[in-house]
Amino acid sequence: SEKNEKEEILKAFKLFDDDDTGSITLNNIKRVAKELGENLTDDELKEMLDEADCDRDGEINEEEFLRMMK
Repeated sequence: SEKNEKEEILKAFKLFDDDDTGSITLNNIKRVAKELGENLTDDELKEMLDEADCDRDGEINEEEFLRMMK
């Protein structure tokens, strides 16, 4: 169901947002990429962030994350 899907996505959001700021920063993305063994450059990671960052505040909030994951 859609409610479950949203809950799953928000669980993933919390994995990124391990410092509980309510948004995902470049550092959060870097840490997760490293944990997953992804060998991405800072530029590539920044590109991922920029793609999802609709309001251009340099971070991904829950709403932006949900939109990105759909």
